[in-house]
Amino acid sequence: MKIYKNLIFLLLSAISSLQLNAQINFSDLSFDMALSASKQTGKVIFLQFESVNCNQCNEVADKAFKDIKLGELVNATLIPLRITADHPDRNRIAAAYNKSERSFGTIFLTGDGTLIHNYSKTSSQPKSYEEEIDKALYKAGEGLRISSFQSEYQSGNRNLAFLEEYMLARKTLRLDTDSLLNEYVTLIPQDSLKSVRTLLFIAEMAPVLNSKADSSLRKHYYSFIEAWNKLSGQKRIATNALIVYKSMNKAISEKNESYAYQVADFRKRTYSSDAKGGQQASEKEMIRYYLETKDTLNYLIRSVYFYDNYFMTIKVDSIKTKDSLNRKALFEKAPITPLENGGSRKVVQYSPITQYYNRELNNAALAFYEMTNDQLYIAKAIKWCERANTFFESYISMNTHALLLYKAGKKEDAILWKKKAIEQKKKMGFDTRSLEKELSEMN
Repeated sequence: MKIYKNLIFLLLSAISSLQLNAQINFSDLSFDMALSASKQTGKVIFLQFESVNCNQCNEVADKAFKDIKLGELVNATLIPLRITADHPDRNRIAAAYNKSERSFGTIFLTGDGTLIHNYSKTSSQPKSYEEEIDKALYKAGEGLRISSFQSEYQSGNRNLAFLEEYMLARKTLRLDTDSLLNEYVTLIPQDSLKSVRTLLFIAEMAPVLNSKADSSLRKHYYSFIEAWNKLSGQKRIATNALIVYKSMNKAISEKNESYAYQVADFRKRTYSSDAKGGQQASEKEMIRYYLETKDTLNYLIRSVYFYDNYFMTIKVDSIKTKDSLNRKALFEKAPITPLENGGSRKVVQYSPITQYYNRELNNAALAFYEMTNDQLYIAKAIKWCERANTFFESYISMNTHALLLYKAGKKEDAILWKKKAIEQKKKMGFDTRSLEKELSEMN
């Protein structure tokens, strides 16, 4: 035990002795050693959970992590730990903190393993991480500990008000609440299932379809409708989306195709006034199911129909026009911010619709590249990449285009697009060594 503690001390000393005017220095500690180090020092663990299949997500975060100021903050006040796709503790951490195979982001933990804050995004802006660190340290200082709820629950507390608080705390941190919710509905008096207030709480917990909680929620139709209509339109949309996401995760983990169809049908019915949108959303859910259960044949067949019908038929110019009008409207409404030099400016944040079409087409094309050598499917994916780059020029889709062209035996065209991808990525300030290595191999 003494040797183990000494090893932790030496590793921590090595981390702290590194120059603070550098990027974040992620340690080589195992998860258990990081927890022990956190207990000894009182420092919060800054755990970066990398994406398995989204290199761009990881690269975006890496750009922020190279910032000097952010590096100083994290290295001095936190224990930075990076969980890569092949990290030996990845599956254990994923199970403990409700992370799926495709998850990524940053979680903040105390020495007892308590999750105090969850940032399920990545950003190239150091400021974003500084803000999330402030939130995490505030929560740690306030003593917001899931472990205290857990201890009380394990000691036998089944007070309904306590269970509600416990579930809300877990939901805030994106931890699983379904088993607690099913237990909750078995404990409440049956008359409470007609209470608008109780039904609202169950609904906002987004119960998995066909679960005990879901059945209880919809048992008294008119009471449920009354409760549901008290939610704002935006809240109803968000709740339904979470129900679908969690339920499809269940279908995927169980490889239950029949249940996946039920989830997809539920998704379609949430589009009550948009039949076409509902059908599209339903088909996309089944594509996700076949992709994540690695049912290659069904994924390929359904994707061809889906993307050809819903994405390749869209007029690029009409989407670009819509983006221009949206930007103009936002700019006109944006407040004027005075500058220190006496001038002023307006700042508008907007995610172009063209980026959405680019991303969707690129992801489908990349999946085809990874899943098949069939030249008919590869040719289809090349067409999708061409359209993706017409919507929006991204080094991601340019690179996918290059990979597909190379697989199709069009080496010269592949090299041209690989060079375009490198140039675009370089302009954005990202490391291009991996793409340059691929280009060298192509040559």
